[in-house]
Amino acid sequence: MKTNSIPLTEAKARLSEYGRLAEEGQVTIVLKHHRPAFLIAPAPRRSEARPKRPGLVCGRIRMAPDFDATPGEIIKAFEGQA
Repeated sequence: MKTNSIPLTEAKARLSEYGRLAEEGQVTIVLKHHRPAFLIAPAPRRSEARPKRPGLVCGRIRMAPDFDATPGEIIKAFEGQA
């Protein structure tokens, strides 16, 4: 993996170019006042996505019996009748 260093002003001016280089595997160290500040680097590769399993939390989520009941004063407040 190739690495190079650039000043912050150059990184700001040519970010898309350094982004393209990162996609190709190159790491760029951005310097602020001649000190390393941050990296422009390739994102970690994701392994193949795991298939989703429906029902994974079945039986763990409960709703209160009055979940769908909205108190009258709340409805009036929404309608501007407070």
